[in-house]
Amino acid sequence: MKSEEQMKEDMQCKRELEWWEHYPLHKWWCNEICPIVPRFRYRKGDKYNSNAYSVHWLLLHVWSMDHVSFGVDAEVGFSTLRVGATLPYLRINLGLLHMYSGWNWKLDRFFSRQPKIEQVEQE
Repeated sequence: MKSEEQMKEDMQCKRELEWWEHYPLHKWWCNEICPIVPRFRYRKGDKYNSNAYSVHWLLLHVWSMDHVSFGVDAEVGFSTLRVGATLPYLRINLGLLHMYSGWNWKLDRFFSRQPKIEQVEQE
């Protein structure tokens, strides 16, 4: 019979590491926000999905899409600062995406409205 610790370890979700995660200091030179080394990803298509490609380098994010679309957009938020364009079968973003960290949470809490004391006491 397995111990409780072994059972917890078996229940944890494990994923395959990306190639850059095998090297020391990979969080510094190949991070999620602004990687110094270009990151290429490829997902082989199957019966229901087409092949998918993506490139992420510095502030540039480019990935393939499954449909034809056109558009230009910009977004400023707590976790995003970007300008984007959509071309046929291609999405291009220039800027910072997914900037999740402690200061984002503190800034969000600062600007969010807090409930009144009376409302909290009534519940």
